[in-house]
Amino acid sequence: MFIKREGKEDCVIAGMAVGDMKEKEYDGKKFYEVGISMGKDAGIVNVAIWNRKPEEIKKLDRIFACGQLKVQKVDKDGETKTYYTLNADFIIKEKTVVEEKNPDIHSESAEDNLDDLPF
Repeated sequence: MFIKREGKEDCVIAGMAVGDMKEKEYDGKKFYEVGISMGKDAGIVNVAIWNRKPEEIKKLDRIFACGQLKVQKVDKDGETKTYYTLNADFIIKEKTVVEEKNPDIHSESAEDNLDDLPF
């Protein structure tokens, strides 16, 4: 998902990390960067996180981020490539847990927990 307001530089993205988050340095300042896929044919947005370290992001994590989008066009070997970087004001990764495939709701332990309900 990619949403950009018309005439503004801010946007919201949601997608899957294409690699592990990397620690980098620019002009003596440390930052973190991770590439987020916008879909099979939509490309990648590099998300940069400055002045703070987010929770560790690994390849295939699902990410939601918002901030200022910068677009850079580079001519190389007669071909123009476009690079997208989002300077994140906010970034979060989805937290998931493994669910039981077929929980037994009729087990004794499930019935024991009914006594703890407030109604």
